[in-house]
Amino acid sequence: MDSNNKKIFKMLDRIPNGWKYQSLYDLAEYINGKAFKQSELNDKGLPVIKIAELHNGITTSTKYYNGKIEDWFYLKGGELLFAWSGSVGVFVWKGGPAVLNQHIFKVNAKTGIDQRFLRYLLEYHMPIFKLLVRDKATTMGHVRIEDLKNIEAAVPPLQEQRKIAEILGSLDDKIELNYEMNKTLEAIAQAIFENWFVNFEPFKDELVYSKELDKKIPKEWEIKPISEVVHVNPPRKLRKGIVTRKISMSDLKPWQSWIESWSYEEYKGGPTFQNGDTLFARISPSLENGKTALVLILDEGEIAFGTTEFIVLAPKVIKSNYYVFCLARTRDVREKAIRAMSGSSGRQRVPNDIFDRILIPVPPEEVIKEFDKLASPLFEMIKVNAKENLVLARIRDALLPKLLSGEIRVKVDVEKEFPEETKKLEEIKEKKAKIQVSLEKWLKNG
Repeated sequence: MDSNNKKIFKMLDRIPNGWKYQSLYDLAEYINGKAFKQSELNDKGLPVIKIAELHNGITTSTKYYNGKIEDWFYLKGGELLFAWSGSVGVFVWKGGPAVLNQHIFKVNAKTGIDQRFLRYLLEYHMPIFKLLVRDKATTMGHVRIEDLKNIEAAVPPLQEQRKIAEILGSLDDKIELNYEMNKTLEAIAQAIFENWFVNFEPFKDELVYSKELDKKIPKEWEIKPISEVVHVNPPRKLRKGIVTRKISMSDLKPWQSWIESWSYEEYKGGPTFQNGDTLFARISPSLENGKTALVLILDEGEIAFGTTEFIVLAPKVIKSNYYVFCLARTRDVREKAIRAMSGSSGRQRVPNDIFDRILIPVPPEEVIKEFDKLASPLFEMIKVNAKENLVLARIRDALLPKLLSGEIRVKVDVEKEFPEETKKLEEIKEKKAKIQVSLEKWLKNG
């Protein structure tokens, strides 16, 4: 306590020579977003970035604003944001032009503070932020400006700040590069699927009109309900009471096929799945927001579980995990599932029998095999990139407190500090090289 009986928070009681204590408030300018009235929001203009958008990006739930506001409320890619109410967090905005909603600070470093270092410094103080938010009696679930004034951060000289930011930033840059590569690979796979099985381009010389589907389809392709050729909620044996991996709806990201987070919980019931299964969100607004994922992160033979918010899809007559996933992501399947939703507003659900009612033209087995040859190296690279990102994130998260506390100074021998993770990265590097050869052959022939 100081002379004014203010509670001062510190992550460190002792700091290295040459470092100094400064309040987080004194290190940056914190600009709160605009408190929009509901009547000001519509479906045109720039997206309004709330805490939900920081976690999920722009979705069908995002509101827009097309009026004029002060310059400091505008947001562009790369800006540092701090969500200070309820679900606190530090983010770098990766989207395009937008406007900032209240409960989020735009954070700009002051002179003598490196902007990228500031991001990691705020992340380092997350335990204090979460403590303040839990203390509802005094903070109303917010991190206030007054709190930022009372948090004393250990700040190294500017040159050391930049070196710390460079080390941690290089890991984040690799993670971002893998993410962008995965989005591109995913888009290529979906484009091939749409070309073959929606637009039927390779088969355009043998199309015949289907009265059932009211469009032309390849000759001799049978028309069947999805549930006849794809397993819907296939039985995967998992003993109740066992502690195993659980994937929740919050672990799925909009329009992202790979899964990068989970928890371990006791299995009491719910859908079960294995590698190669597709998780199809059945609730609103998750389905509208594109939450459909391909399970590729489990160990061999591992069975995981989720909640009843998923419908699990798996190969049956059509024996391709990649076909099933891409089918679930098509506009036709999604729109029919969305139209079939029922229940109270905001918590509508897709009925269990929806896949009995959606008809598709079923490709011959040899066509599916040819599609798999193209899709397999794409999704294999997605899987390897995702695994590499998990290792890189573990290294970054372990390094961050060591660097920000001065426990490790800026020259870091990653191989020595993280031998297990380094070995995994080398194994992943070898896998990526092999997949890269397959991709290069595919590009050369295609």
